[in-house]
Amino acid sequence: MKKFRTMLAKVLPAYAILPLISCFVWNSIVYSGSRLVNQDMTHYDLTLGIDRVTPVIPAFMLVYFGCFVTWAIYYIMCGRVSKEYCARFVTFDIITRTICGIIFLILPTYNIRPEVTGRGLFDWLLRFLYDIDAADNLFPSIHCLVSWNCFVGLRNSHYYKKRTVAISAVVALLVFASTLFTKQHVIVDIISAVAISEICWFVTERVHLYRFVANVMNKCNFIEKIAEKRIM
Repeated sequence: MKKFRTMLAKVLPAYAILPLISCFVWNSIVYSGSRLVNQDMTHYDLTLGIDRVTPVIPAFMLVYFGCFVTWAIYYIMCGRVSKEYCARFVTFDIITRTICGIIFLILPTYNIRPEVTGRGLFDWLLRFLYDIDAADNLFPSIHCLVSWNCFVGLRNSHYYKKRTVAISAVVALLVFASTLFTKQHVIVDIISAVAISEICWFVTERVHLYRFVANVMNKCNFIEKIAEKRIM
């Protein structure tokens, strides 16, 4: 048991648990909370001509849902680089999501989804997605933002091999494609997500906002203390 805990600690250090959970919690608050606030506001359709001719390819549901697994893996990879880097990444991630929430309130968006008539598994999954996820809060795309955040986090850690970073970029591009081919998002949703991610990393690194998060992590370190006692 002690050996298992030691191995687990190497995969996901105790210091990273609460910060990474906070990313998920804040994402949920921003996405769902802004939807409650802007539901009676005028929503705008940002669909362009190229979006209208983009075909529906239900098979991309495999990527659209599968990316939840890659997000968890990549966030853990970014969090385990070091305690300081974890604070940097979490700060960056929370700022990107905060900006998304502000945009959702200032410029609520929607799109018109196609009717899915196929009877295959992926067609069923696409209908299921449409049923559980309303066509709003689209600009920028959270799906694309999180995927690009993973790439940015790995790229700037200088900890992982170039091949690993390149794979995360390919995964992000596949997610971009999945949002278009499932008609969940349009081109401008993707472009804005990438822009927000890159700008926020640039600002986070130069303003050193992560120091505040690092201080909070040091004060809220009870999980680390529990883990250390169990491993000893």
